[in-house]
This record gives sequence, C-alpha cells and structure tokens, in this order.
Amino acid sequence: MKVALVHATTTALNPIEDAFRKIAPEIDLLHFMDTHLLSMLEESGSLTPEIARRFSKLISLAAESRPDCIQLTCSAFNPLTSILQPLCRVKMFRSDEAMLDKALQYERIGLISTVKETPDALIDYLQARQPNCSIESIVDPGIIHLLFQGKQKEHDERVRTMIAEMDGKVDVIVLSQYSLAHVANQVETSVPLLIAPEATAKRCFEYILQK
Repeated sequence: MKVALVHATTTALNPIEDAFRKIAPEIDLLHFMDTHLLSMLEESGSLTPEIARRFSKLISLAAESRPDCIQLTCSAFNPLTSILQPLCRVKMFRSDEAMLDKALQYERIGLISTVKETPDALIDYLQARQPNCSIESIVDPGIIHLLFQGKQKEHDERVRTMIAEMDGKVDVIVLSQYSLAHVANQVETSVPLLIAPEATAKRCFEYILQK
C-alpha cells in the first residue's frame, strides 16, 4: 500500500506522518513538495494559472509513482483538485475533506486559519455540501511563517487566542491546517475541536482497503 503526499509547506510533514504511523503504519508514504507555491499564493492572493500549472507538475510526479491514492496536505490549494482530478487516473483527496465531513454534522462551524487564502477554500467545500450551514471564520494571516522561523511558542499562543475567541460561538471548531494540529493538545474547549491529519489518514486507509 502506497500513498503519495503533496505538500506546499514543511509544517505538514510531521503531523501527517504521525497520523499515518498511528492509523496505518503499513502504508508507504511518498512525499512531493514545492515550498515556493505558498509564496506565490501569498503574493498573488489567488490561485493563478501559474500556480495551477506548477501544482499540476507535483500531481503528475505523484501519479507517476503509482500510488493507491494522492493526498494533499495544504488546504489553500484544495480547489485545484476539482480541476486536476479529471486529468489524473489516481484518486486525489483534498487535505481537509475528511475533517470537514465531520464538521458538517454540526450546525454552526468555526474555522481557525493562519493563511489568508485557506478559509475560502474550506467555506466553498462546506457550502457546496450544506448551503445553509452557518460558518464563522477567524484568520491571523501569515503567522504560519513563525513556525518557519522557529517561533513555535509565539505561533501557538496566537492560535490559542483565536480558539478562545471562537469557543462558545459555534458548535464545532475546525483547525484548518495541518500546521495547527499540535495546538489541539494545548487547549480545552467547550465544543469539539477537529484536526485533519488523523481523519485524513483514516480515509486514505479505508479507501485503499475498499479498492
């Protein structure tokens, strides 16, 4: 069993590897990464044709490795799956879809993000499946870079502040990115707090078993 993981940031590596080791350690993980994609997205503010072409190269390389499925790990690039899936014979999963499907069990959904473009990608998915769902979003743009700079303590403190601000206003809180997953162990909330990595690993494993 083999899963190709497509990354746009190094911060996704540990969370998703830890999740697969816990859920399905027998799966071989192949990593495909282009860290310049996030810089391009932050500069442009949207998924431009140039970004789509660059991202599609990663997907092509991943597909050529003949995995059982391809798993994205960066939420901001999820909209590209609908464009690229028809061009790829290998099943491709969005980074967040398993987590968001759980979130849709609740009426009021809160999103916590540290990349400006991420909430739009998640909101589009949620509203496409449940048009009348209530969504609150808090984003602190760019603080993901604190992790790149080795400032995890400051990063985590700011994320905890966002979670505290959201708690009590919604029925479930979603930590939108893999880079946020570790913060879930640092807080206690009055509502469920969802993270993506383990839900993602479980969905990939179930998909492979059903093939």
